[in-house]
Amino acid sequence: MKVNRLIIFVLVVCAMTASFASFASAAGRMAVSHHRAANSPFDNDIKALVAKIEKATNGRVAFDVFPASTLGSYETVQERVSIGDVASQFAPLAMQTDRKLGVSWFPYLAVNLKEAKALYGQNGLVRNMLIDLLRKQDLITIATWPAGIGGICVSKNLPNANDPFNAIRGLKIRVMANKVNEYVYNDVLHSVATGMAWGELFTALQTGVLDGLQGCASAESAYVMFRDVIKYYLCYPDHYESFYFVINKDIWDKIDKDDRDTVLKLCAEMEEQRWEQIAVDESNYRKKLAESGVQVITYKDDDMMKIRDIVSKECWPKVYNEVPKDMQDKIIAELKKISKE
Repeated sequence: MKVNRLIIFVLVVCAMTASFASFASAAGRMAVSHHRAANSPFDNDIKALVAKIEKATNGRVAFDVFPASTLGSYETVQERVSIGDVASQFAPLAMQTDRKLGVSWFPYLAVNLKEAKALYGQNGLVRNMLIDLLRKQDLITIATWPAGIGGICVSKNLPNANDPFNAIRGLKIRVMANKVNEYVYNDVLHSVATGMAWGELFTALQTGVLDGLQGCASAESAYVMFRDVIKYYLCYPDHYESFYFVINKDIWDKIDKDDRDTVLKLCAEMEEQRWEQIAVDESNYRKKLAESGVQVITYKDDDMMKIRDIVSKECWPKVYNEVPKDMQDKIIAELKKISKE
């Protein structure tokens, strides 16, 4: 009898957890999962946004925030949102269901915030490409959070730190999951590119398994996660990254249109404020890195443009199977237009 009661109790708890994470909870509240730590700038912005949404819709649209991958890795949760098991997620885009989503953090695609906003901001070419790709997975994009332009964290002494063409030569660097990054780091920056799960990186740097990593979307990420195990933060603009607020299409369609419009308006306001804040945060966290003993190295824009030119000509074409030529050609044409503005 006690065993039966225990089984029933476990089933009830599981059912309650699933209900809480989905749209169909008794209170009509929705889960929004994200991958950053509680009380991080990203977490605080999400909590402020969902509070505004709940107030503006008189509670008809209400979210509960689950930080720090509480509901699973962002790769797993993206799939759960697609089938409606979790209502929404605010996170990077995972590529396992569509390799073309890797254009969300394609290397050297945007090397400054002007290019980043033009491509990934409201009505940007790449943003619209991603919206269309996500819709095919029953994911509606309702906002982005501009995270920043990433750099490289290094745990070893660097004799050529100020030479962007040779700074990481020969070092074992963890790179992000799309194949093009292997070509960039192996063939252009002359390091040894390797893959590794994000959760393993701190220990890998600490123990010397890795010499460095690509994948921090900003100096803030480098400071919060790796300042205790790195000696350098190299300000290569090797990828721009936004985090995407996606919601299951069926769930979104059930929300009243006026409330949907309110949500989109508030999201757009948050995003615009973030674009204004991003440069301030980057400067502040670079200072914090320096104060913690990490050497922060910046490079000339002309040198970064030279690297981008090499990458776009030698590396991007090698991954037409991931980001097709027609997509790349449109992006290159848009970059030329942006450079003239």
